[in-house]
Amino acid sequence: MINVFRCVWLTLLLGVSAVVKAQVYSLDSCVAMAMRSNKEIQAAKHQVNQYQYNSKALYANFFPNITGLATDTYSNMSSSTTLDLSPLMGQYVALMSQLAGGQLPNVSLSNPTIDVKMKNLFTGGLLVEQPLYMGGKITAGYRMGKLGVQMAQLGEQLSREEMVLSVYEGYQQLVKAKEMRLVALQYDSLLMQLGKEVDGAVKHGLASRNDQLKVQVKKNDAELKIRQAENGIRLAKMNLCQLVGLPLDANIDTENDEDTVLVAMVDKDARVDGRVEYQLLDLKTQLAEQKVKLERANFRPQLGLMAHAGVIDGAELMGKKLFDKKFDVAAGVVLKVPIFHANEGRNKVLAAKEELEQERLNQGNLVEKMNLELQQQANLVDEAMLELTLRQRNLEQCQENLRVSQKSYAVGLETLSDLLNAQLLWQQAYAELAESKYQAKTKMMQWRKAAGRLSVQF
Repeated sequence: MINVFRCVWLTLLLGVSAVVKAQVYSLDSCVAMAMRSNKEIQAAKHQVNQYQYNSKALYANFFPNITGLATDTYSNMSSSTTLDLSPLMGQYVALMSQLAGGQLPNVSLSNPTIDVKMKNLFTGGLLVEQPLYMGGKITAGYRMGKLGVQMAQLGEQLSREEMVLSVYEGYQQLVKAKEMRLVALQYDSLLMQLGKEVDGAVKHGLASRNDQLKVQVKKNDAELKIRQAENGIRLAKMNLCQLVGLPLDANIDTENDEDTVLVAMVDKDARVDGRVEYQLLDLKTQLAEQKVKLERANFRPQLGLMAHAGVIDGAELMGKKLFDKKFDVAAGVVLKVPIFHANEGRNKVLAAKEELEQERLNQGNLVEKMNLELQQQANLVDEAMLELTLRQRNLEQCQENLRVSQKSYAVGLETLSDLLNAQLLWQQAYAELAESKYQAKTKMMQWRKAAGRLSVQF
């Protein structure tokens, strides 16, 4: 009765799986979907755009800065003053008398009053500023901006590489989970067939009840392995869906890659200078060098050209407009020379140099670690490929051992326990081979990343 129930359960399970057909995706299509949906990559693209705009803004400092200025002011301020002309007139009369050779009559002249009123005063014009020499500040700033763009682009590439590696591992995890389920089902099928044979032998008095219980115990273990494999597939699908941007409950499946031949392509002469991380370290050192130049430029003489052209209109003098749309042009140079800052500039330059030395030392240290990591990954690939070869050999030996045990048990030369042990060894060898395939594939991909050979155009 129990066996009938299990058969019905498996039939229903297969029937449900047939109704809900999974959508099969290749590894390339999964990577392409992840490229479009990955939020870290999208954020990295925006960061690249940000640094490009900043670089363009810094480049604008090489060109003149033209500013429009306009003011329109109304004021009720007014002023009146009376000019005392008597001293001036006395001198004038004396001079004329001498020239005329006689006494001129007295001339009376009233002192005038001058009235000034501001009222509405308008000024407007253009101000042009052009830096001529800024001590290298503009050039250093622009180069830092360009380095920032390159670092942002490398950051985007690094995000892509990490995403490709994650998708590849998630894809192979699902492949392994499916193979684990296949192993569990085949093992269960062997036990089911053996159980039928033992039941028949018990009916004919050729086996004991104890033999049935032994098979049943192994059968229970097989059912647990099937359930674990099913749960592993479910989790692997959810993980892959999350990586590629699909709903977690999407029914996704992988292509059949049973014919894929694993070949170790480890290059012993590989170098780490092709890695994104290596290039980022080099750019960080260059950025620190430009920062030294920038700090030094802040305390050098600065020379600039300034020109102004404008118009002024308004104000009244003696009831008449003082400035009647007068046009004005002015030009000049501005020289700024630092004289005393209590060694502020020197200390800032020294601090920037210390930062540069830190970056150089950090670069050397991390490059050594990357070389060590490259060698470690090469060793792991070598070990994984050797393990894969040994696991394949183990499986072939366990298959032969199982075949011999089945024949020997059929003719009474082996006990049931020996046959059950041979089946278990075969199941373990099969499962270990599936794990070895996964490890060999992922270790190879990790070596490619460590060697800077992980193409984002997967």
